[in-house]
Amino acid sequence: MIGIAKKFIGDRKFYRMVLSVAVPIMIQNGITNFVSLLDNIMVGQIGTEQMSGVAIVNQLMMVYYLCIFGGLSGAGIFTAQYFGENNNEGIRHTFRYKLWMALILTLSAVFIFVFFGNNLISFYLNGNSDGGNLQAALAYGKTYMIIMLFGLPAFMFQQMYSTTLRECGETLVPMKAGIAAVTVNLAFNYVLIYGKLGFPEMGVAGAAIATVLSRYVEAAVVIIWTHRHKGKILILKVFIKQLKFLQCW
Repeated sequence: MIGIAKKFIGDRKFYRMVLSVAVPIMIQNGITNFVSLLDNIMVGQIGTEQMSGVAIVNQLMMVYYLCIFGGLSGAGIFTAQYFGENNNEGIRHTFRYKLWMALILTLSAVFIFVFFGNNLISFYLNGNSDGGNLQAALAYGKTYMIIMLFGLPAFMFQQMYSTTLRECGETLVPMKAGIAAVTVNLAFNYVLIYGKLGFPEMGVAGAAIATVLSRYVEAAVVIIWTHRHKGKILILKVFIKQLKFLQCW
């Protein structure tokens, strides 16, 4: 019986090792998505139009998030291989690719949201207005979207660093950064959406500002940790000098 279990199930040590990597990644990804969900829930307390606008924009933003995830995941396969070979030069090459890919996707997203944002939001608002004022929902969605664009660079860098750290075996730092982001988002959502603790009542704009702040906190945690542990994960030691447009440095 034991022999059959080992043959078809595998070694217990292997499962512990896999779960030690997989569980923090699942928690971190769940937390990242929960940030947007918090906005939907808390804005929903102030009105249907506000919630509709925020929910629509978050669906559009999710497309950008998935593009970033897909664009960086391909390079991640090579990052893990290079890390296993102790090839720090290879890790830096994949990290540089991630920068270019994330930059192209982020600039494309900003361009699309700025020039076609109204049309994209309007696609979700066609029909009768029995569920609320469609023009108000559009206005709230546009306000939320414009502010959220300021958080895209932070999300971009956070994903670049977090994916590389995970591929190099460091999964706890991105998870802790995600927990910090949710905490910041929840706290600032409360004070900015509803106007608590002396802050102005900003509604949808407050939700967007809170989310942007949480993105920068999350990015700061992983970036600062990485720079302080260069001896452990060498992805940045000569990275800036390798950028082609900065070779003259």
